[in-house]
Amino acid sequence: MDAQLKPIEVAGQRIITTQVLAEGYGTSSAIISNNFNRNREHYAEGKHFYCLEGQAKHEFVNRHQIDDGSRNAKTLYLWTEKGALLHAKSLNTQKAWDVYDALVETYFRTKQMFTVPQTLPEALRMAADLAEQMERQAPLVAFAETAARSETSILIRELAKICCKGGMNIGERRLYKRLRDWGLLMPNSTEPYQEYVDRGYFEVAEGTHENDKGVFLHSVTRVLPKGQQYIISRLKKDA
Repeated sequence: MDAQLKPIEVAGQRIITTQVLAEGYGTSSAIISNNFNRNREHYAEGKHFYCLEGQAKHEFVNRHQIDDGSRNAKTLYLWTEKGALLHAKSLNTQKAWDVYDALVETYFRTKQMFTVPQTLPEALRMAADLAEQMERQAPLVAFAETAARSETSILIRELAKICCKGGMNIGERRLYKRLRDWGLLMPNSTEPYQEYVDRGYFEVAEGTHENDKGVFLHSVTRVLPKGQQYIISRLKKDA
């Protein structure tokens, strides 16, 4: 995937063309289109994709200088982050998942937030704010670096405590909610979706619970090092 991918937005959402998505995922535009047509009922326009035709398509292609094969197509499909996720699920290859993660981190959720200071006091204040932010997040950065070298999984509540110590205002319940909102955990559950187990973010261990009625088995979700890095990175970007 091109590291210098030009940002294009529709209705406030960053989008990507079929051709660029196909090249990144290591497939063809035809396969992307076929997967879309076979699973059309799962896609919602405005949520997963935008569709342009006629003059609207012509103006859009010219305005954004799109020249990747989409110019001559009758219909131009533009995929949002959620649309790119559905295509990654359809392909279910390691390359597609890796590129999807990269798109989320470096394209879909990266916004131009930096404001050039106009006066010396503004510059000094901005520098002080940046230094304070870096100091506050230093424990999280150190933990993420440690997680990259670690082979140890931790409980979600342990990860929440680490995030709190790193200056993030998030507890166990709020972290669970965030993981569900991101689609990593199942609704009303502490268990992850199988795809994120397969991607090495989580592991599910069997535990036991004993009371006066006997011994019961239960599942315990633990976050693997790759998942720890991913979650901390998402939290920092959303902060």
